[in-house]
Amino acid sequence: MDDFEHKYTRRSRSHDYYAPATYHIILKKREECEPFGSVAGDPRCRPGSPGCARIDRSPLGKIIHREVYELQRRYPKLQIYQYMVMPDHVHILLRVKVRITTHPGHYIKSLKDTVNAKWCLFSGIPSDVPVVFKGNYTDRIIYNDRDLDMIFRYIRENPHRLAVRKMCPEFFRRMRRLWIEYREWEAYGNVFLLRNPFKEQVVVHRKDSEADFDCNMGACLENVEDGGVSVSPFISPREKRIRSAVEEKGGRVILITNEPFGTRYKPAEHDFRLCEEGRLLIIAPVEPFGIELDRATCLKMNGAAKAICDEKFEIR
Repeated sequence: MDDFEHKYTRRSRSHDYYAPATYHIILKKREECEPFGSVAGDPRCRPGSPGCARIDRSPLGKIIHREVYELQRRYPKLQIYQYMVMPDHVHILLRVKVRITTHPGHYIKSLKDTVNAKWCLFSGIPSDVPVVFKGNYTDRIIYNDRDLDMIFRYIRENPHRLAVRKMCPEFFRRMRRLWIEYREWEAYGNVFLLRNPFKEQVVVHRKDSEADFDCNMGACLENVEDGGVSVSPFISPREKRIRSAVEEKGGRVILITNEPFGTRYKPAEHDFRLCEEGRLLIIAPVEPFGIELDRATCLKMNGAAKAICDEKFEIR
């Protein structure tokens, strides 16, 4: 099976992959392969400022860095807008400048094969099997300049978020004020999840068939594979099933609740652990709008989830 036909990819059936377009590509490290680098610097410094968090690349990471840079020289129809070599994955913001005759997956495969060969030559590992990257990759099609700006920031600030997660676990237990849907909210947990450009709302309607639910579940798990965030109040039993599946795959969640936090609020043990791992953000209204989970309350909670996914919020 070719790389771009792998089960866990987000290839769009309606998109013309041979036409000019911009993609956010993620390549993941094989578990047995050594890290591409390690996080360094001060997470208290703003991204881009002197002394800020960075990735110190390993010898393998340096090979990857060089070969990603060289990709556009080898293939002039491609342009690399930005890229970041992280310890266990690589982000590439790739532009196909003109119409091409081969699928972009072939260029990605060429990159992976070149890195694999050069690393094997450097380390003395037999080069007859892939040893660096997993067999698949993920792509996101970037449709407009607003999305492009979000991806630029997301890739650029990856080392900062990793440094905070490793060095400042207390960051994920702070309260913050938000403004969503003309209402003031509080947030507890990893506020960086709000800046993830791949947020997807989870909604399961009562009328949905099992086939609809399976499709919904599959889309959510694909979003997890892509590093996305699932956003929902997770009210119904089937929505709770999706949340459990997302968490089991190591995914991240923004949970909308309807009751304000108390003055000494602390999540239950399961949610507290996820907050400390940077995998959960809990959002609650400052003023109660309905203790009972009636239709009006559920609509407000789902409305907040949609606004978050649409980037219609403000962090105070």
